[in-house]
Amino acid sequence: MLNIITITKDDIDGLLRTIKSTGGIRRYKSVEQVIIDSSDDDIKKKIKDAIKDEKGITYYWQKPSGRSAAFNLGLKKVKAGWVWFLNGGDEVYSELNNNLLLDLLSRNNSDAIIFQLKYKGSAKIPKHPQMWSIWPPVLSWIPHPSTIVRKEIYNKYGPFDENLKIAMDYEFWLRCFSKNVIVDLISIPIACFDQTGISSIQNKHVKIEVRKIIRRYLWQIIKKWFYSGYIIIKSFKITSRLFN
Repeated sequence: MLNIITITKDDIDGLLRTIKSTGGIRRYKSVEQVIIDSSDDDIKKKIKDAIKDEKGITYYWQKPSGRSAAFNLGLKKVKAGWVWFLNGGDEVYSELNNNLLLDLLSRNNSDAIIFQLKYKGSAKIPKHPQMWSIWPPVLSWIPHPSTIVRKEIYNKYGPFDENLKIAMDYEFWLRCFSKNVIVDLISIPIACFDQTGISSIQNKHVKIEVRKIIRRYLWQIIKKWFYSGYIIIKSFKITSRLFN
């Protein structure tokens, strides 16, 4: 039912925290974790030794080629219907009800489910944005570690752009928003995000990639906004006729 893809590079401590957190959900036969590792040889050996007795884990090593390439290799290796990217250092939310999560996945008819994300070191759990600002996701609000997507959506609209180093998930969602993708929002936290990761650093490289992505999809974004305006005007006219 569910594959958890975890990418890591030279961070055995972060990876072991992630593996420890997934232990509860990996006891289900329908769940398997796929690790894509690009660590140096000495760390790679330590990782393989550390996970050799873990159940429900499959390990692959890949020559360092960037996060997008690691994501794409993970997608090639998974077989389950649902995919959850939980990178090394990130953790399953400690209070998550695993039975509830798997039951939701088994009964859900959407293409993706966006849950909530808790940031390590923060007591508050950020809420989803207001409805008017959700789609298209120009503000890059979709929390990647707490979003579970059907594998077939990645087959249709993937892979991740390997020219991008940081904002590849942002580009993927802008690519999807103009398609017939059905997304559910559920206000239940399922993951804790490690804010020390590269994607959390708001520097010039992030801004450069985001600007590049917005320019790439600018016309689609404009068309989507115009269509939203058309729907509002059409609804207003219909309502006016009903009450006149």
